[in-house]
Amino acid sequence: MLDIKSAKIAAYEFTPVDSQTLNTKGSLFVVIGDVENGRQIFSNIHTAYFGDLTKTPFDALKSAVNMVSNVEIAACVVFGDVVYAAATYGSKVIICRDGAQATILDSASDSVVSASGYPKTGDSILMATKNVFNKIPPETIKTALTKNDPISAIETFGLLEDSTMVLMFGNKEPVEMLEVVPKVKPDILAFFKKILSKIPERRIYVHSAMEDEVVSDNKRLTFSVGLILLVILAISIGFGIRQKGINDTKNKYQEILKLAESEVDEAIGLASVSPDRSRELFFDSEQKLGQIEALKVKDVRITELRRKIDDSKAAVLGQYEITPVFFLDLSLLSSGFKGDLLSFSNGNISILDKVGLKIVSVAVSTKKSKVVAGPGVLDTALDLASYIDRTFVLGGDGIYEVGSTKTKVIEKTWEGEALIKSFAGNLYVLDKTGNAIYRYSGNGTSFGEKQNWLSSSTKVDFSNAKEWAIDGSAYVLFPNSKILKYSLGSPQSFKVAGVFPEIGTIDAIYADADSQYLYLLDKAGKRVVVVDKKGKYKAQYSDSEIANASNLVVSETDKKIILLTGDKLMSMEIKHI
Repeated sequence: MLDIKSAKIAAYEFTPVDSQTLNTKGSLFVVIGDVENGRQIFSNIHTAYFGDLTKTPFDALKSAVNMVSNVEIAACVVFGDVVYAAATYGSKVIICRDGAQATILDSASDSVVSASGYPKTGDSILMATKNVFNKIPPETIKTALTKNDPISAIETFGLLEDSTMVLMFGNKEPVEMLEVVPKVKPDILAFFKKILSKIPERRIYVHSAMEDEVVSDNKRLTFSVGLILLVILAISIGFGIRQKGINDTKNKYQEILKLAESEVDEAIGLASVSPDRSRELFFDSEQKLGQIEALKVKDVRITELRRKIDDSKAAVLGQYEITPVFFLDLSLLSSGFKGDLLSFSNGNISILDKVGLKIVSVAVSTKKSKVVAGPGVLDTALDLASYIDRTFVLGGDGIYEVGSTKTKVIEKTWEGEALIKSFAGNLYVLDKTGNAIYRYSGNGTSFGEKQNWLSSSTKVDFSNAKEWAIDGSAYVLFPNSKILKYSLGSPQSFKVAGVFPEIGTIDAIYADADSQYLYLLDKAGKRVVVVDKKGKYKAQYSDSEIANASNLVVSETDKKIILLTGDKLMSMEIKHI
């Protein structure tokens, strides 16, 4: 266990004298920006932190700091060999280790930021208000923290009179070991004598020059017993050192393991009631388990916790590791076929090869397939849409319905690039240059005049739009992974939230009127992320093969996610519904 030395300016610390409280909550160190009311604020934090012994130190510290409003707070708890830290309203916590300086926490707003870790011998931690860090250069701070004396270090910050705390970690003084010399009882002596009698006697030659040399059985026995006792003592010391190492390691992780087990159980219990809190507890417990596993110790409780976490990922986190399976080889339908775009309607997938100017159709439930149109019909195909058994392509001068022949159904009235979709028998055009969405009402055979689908008050910039989906509402995807949602022609609140790890780039998006959820292809993350239609996280499907996909459609009815990988379709079974 590490020894803690501290020095402070207008800061506060408390170490419980009660061993039960100390072993449950550790020591508390707090920096408070409001110096005038600091003692009362510390009293409130102290009461909140130590008042509930059922909370973990990490959760209790965050909760205690979070209850204080509009005041800079930085707090640390030293619990065994672990340091928990929390900060808010601009305060910072930094560490100096082996001559290098790093920021642990930098709070920039009213939200509480927190962290935990294992300090090492020689580490120094500085907690202070932002004014300290603004007025004292980093090199000066680093020089102060590399001193071995916290009181000497704190003098560097004394002139500012801001709340500041320095913690330095060293080794506890070693406990002296008393040498115990065992007394040999007569019965033990007789036992060893019996053993030695069975050992061949070593012959001793007495030279004439050496007088009065007597070999004594008792002396030989005493020497041998001493030698055996010495060996036993050495073995005992070896076992003792080994056991001490095992006990030290156990003491290092047992409390953390207990907390991790508690958090996993709570996360599983809250999965259906409070998903966000459940995931937060789950991630925290998995992080603790990772720290324990790094110690490379064998413990059935560690193995059991790993099994429980792995088995519960689907229920708590909605994480499914599913390898896509082969669905269909498109090149068998048409030689050299390579898919670029997908459209899905009425259980049928339409796939467009923009270079080869070919369209094929595949039924998800039966895999029945056919060639819809080829280069004899298509001369340009910029985008694809389908509705029930009808297929439409965007040409250079308008939109065509295609099959064995092609028929222009909508004349081009927009400039530049556009994207098309079909919904409820109507065709929709996203005009990237005109920053508009047009609706063309269908009557089953033809389409009416264009109508501005967006309200007149809606101002948009679609110039960088890369893809979109429509299910009555429209979801427009941009290169920076931003998604804008419009319903009844007006913008709606939409933000992808709760996904861990966060999505870097969304490569494709899918939704339709029959699906409950929105599906996002993350090639870099090798996953398909599922969110509800307000952006809240629901599930994710991961596998290295997903990195090869370029597009996707989803049939929740058939419980399949279909991925396009050039000349093949791959599928994954839906588990989250």
